[in-house]
Amino acid sequence: MEGSRSCPFHHCFENWINQQEKDLDELNQVAKADRRNDEKLQTIAEKNIKQFQEYHEKRILLVKEDPASSFSPTWTTPFENSFLWIAGCRPTLAIQLVYTLCGTELEAHLEEFLQGIRRGNLGELSSVQLGLVNELHCKTVKEEEMISNRLELLQEDIGEQQLASSINTSNDCETNAQVMNKAIDDHAAELASIWEEADRLRLKTVKELIHILTPLQAVDFLVAAKKLYLSMHEWGQTRRDSNPQHFVSNPHES
Repeated sequence: MEGSRSCPFHHCFENWINQQEKDLDELNQVAKADRRNDEKLQTIAEKNIKQFQEYHEKRILLVKEDPASSFSPTWTTPFENSFLWIAGCRPTLAIQLVYTLCGTELEAHLEEFLQGIRRGNLGELSSVQLGLVNELHCKTVKEEEMISNRLELLQEDIGEQQLASSINTSNDCETNAQVMNKAIDDHAAELASIWEEADRLRLKTVKELIHILTPLQAVDFLVAAKKLYLSMHEWGQTRRDSNPQHFVSNPHES
């Protein structure tokens, strides 16, 4: 793993994980102590979104240097990678999390809700909010499909046209090498563009969700999202440490 840890991607990811743990502690404190202080709740939510944006900006710079590595990360576990969509979680996962939290919160406090007691949590999304979340969900699904289609077309193109033609167009090895290198460079540039578009959609989706939710609901959502993210990372580490025979070693990690 030493080789992996020395790469800029791994360093960026480790810093992000550490930041998530710190942010979760801070969010939990505010959620418990200041649940009625909208100004403080909004400030902490905006702070987390700003950090999320800064992380994505760092990732974009790194991916432009080495697009291929970002699609097969060695700094995350195989368990984590099994959930990835273009080097990250699907944007719609954030929306599905809101739906899930809404249902579980409402079920947990149904009796209180029927008695007219309100807590202001995600179980109390208004009809207007639910409509906006549903609209965002539909829009995000379409954008995910468009990005996935771009990646699919790129994969078909590299297999059927660019590299295939570079092998067959000339008997001149030097010419073939030049054509192939250009095809690979073009492929890498398109990969970086697709990756950047996917990352921007992830960020945009979370921003729009936070805008729809009240400050308290936004903080509760961020707490749940970070817990899920960190739990997936921890589960992956635990499974790899306890069942090393289940994972194939990456030669670049040795």
